[in-house]
Amino acid sequence: MGSFYNVLIIRTISGESILFPPSKCPICNTQLKWWQNIPVISYLILKGKCYKCCNRIDIIYPTIEILSACIYGVLFIKFGLSIKFLFSLIVLSLFLVLAGMDIKAKMISVKYSIIGILSAILFNYTNILNSILGLFVGIVSIYLLRKFLNSIFHKEIIGEGDIYAIAFLSALCGYKYIWYMFISVLLFEFIFFIPSFIKKIIDNSNYKLGLIFIWFIISYILMFLVKIYVIDFGMLFRILIFLNLICAFLFLCKYLILMFKDDENPSIVPFLPSMFLTAFLFLFFI
Repeated sequence: MGSFYNVLIIRTISGESILFPPSKCPICNTQLKWWQNIPVISYLILKGKCYKCCNRIDIIYPTIEILSACIYGVLFIKFGLSIKFLFSLIVLSLFLVLAGMDIKAKMISVKYSIIGILSAILFNYTNILNSILGLFVGIVSIYLLRKFLNSIFHKEIIGEGDIYAIAFLSALCGYKYIWYMFISVLLFEFIFFIPSFIKKIIDNSNYKLGLIFIWFIISYILMFLVKIYVIDFGMLFRILIFLNLICAFLFLCKYLILMFKDDENPSIVPFLPSMFLTAFLFLFFI
């Protein structure tokens, strides 16, 4: 199935049929022999290179195959052979395919997202109203955020496909967990954004922004340690740390807006990997 998901990712992006022609090298178009098409094992036998043209095989192929095996195993342990297992499998597999497409081509299939929405609602068959309310709130929230960000940066930060993907995730989590969903996606997105963000600071020699980022991180860590009672500060110090965090955040937002406004090709971190991880955590801990 992981091998099939790779076909869905690559051929949906290229617009080819998912059935014909048989599997081939995407660079030299040589048809693969059976022993070159065994999930993960063929990648290791071929040492990550095409047998014919010797060009490197994208690491996404074995990654998707391994993740698929993990998904099937974890969901079977969680739900057993049941209706929940079937629809959770469809939901998470679709998120994996969409994440792969987003990473490869910054492209999201609306068709797969719509199938995902229907599957998510069916997964929540015991509380369909909660799923539909979550779907509605998710669509409205991401649409308003998209309008807001696009008006600030004067370029498309959140694509139209992301609206369908958020609708898919919102239908899965439902109204009851939708705010946890948004927090989880933003947290993962922030983690994925950090390497790209640091590279942009270095490339632009914008070390003032780097210092503000460090200021924000230190303030956040201190606030977190106080919150979990690792550090016991008095109320005055707590207020000062909180004000530091707010100031650092506002300055960070200001410089980010200025940087991305002036950048013709802003580095956009794909949203779908964060959504895939959020969906996985939701299904695992629900």
